[in-house]
Amino acid sequence: LLAASPVHASTTFTVTNTNDDGAGSLRQAILDANATPGTDAINFAIPGTGVQTIAPATALPTITDPVTIDGYSQAGATPNTKAVGSDAVLKIELGGQSAGAGAIGLKVEAANSTIEGLIINRWGQGIRINGPDGAGVKVAGNFIGTDASGTQDLGNSSYGLFIDYSPNTTIGGTTPAERNVVGGNDGQGLFVAGAGATGNKVVGNYI
Repeated sequence: LLAASPVHASTTFTVTNTNDDGAGSLRQAILDANATPGTDAINFAIPGTGVQTIAPATALPTITDPVTIDGYSQAGATPNTKAVGSDAVLKIELGGQSAGAGAIGLKVEAANSTIEGLIINRWGQGIRINGPDGAGVKVAGNFIGTDASGTQDLGNSSYGLFIDYSPNTTIGGTTPAERNVVGGNDGQGLFVAGAGATGNKVVGNYI
């Protein structure tokens, strides 16, 4: 008889501060999610009513195990409801201004992960979906290269989004809530490269 594989329930890790590392930080949440098999969630419950800016001193860990990072879990955040335009209210800003030249905001090498509801600016690359392990990643409802209003230029220095050899990703979607706003980036807003980058969908965004 074949031994049954262990079943791992989804685990939620909660970011409770804007610190660079340590308990309650985004860095620690990514490390914990990477170390926990199965598709986990990273939510936010940072005290305060305004935009909460996380500005790591160095690049964050590569995401290597499937996870949903949900900026809309922060109190006061709401997705876009407009068929034309965006009235999304985003409360979690991931800024690369202190991380060093060329650092990547979120590097994803975990199939079927989701990144949503974040403001990602001032990195070398905002989001990089990397290699075949990045298959099926979804990026929805983010502001990439702008401030929290979605109107001011805080561009990433090269790519807003870089899909590198990863297949079957989805950038945006068919509903207003899934719309990404990508602007102000100093290179391409969205760059897709590599023979393996097939079956990708870019739908319903402002780029």
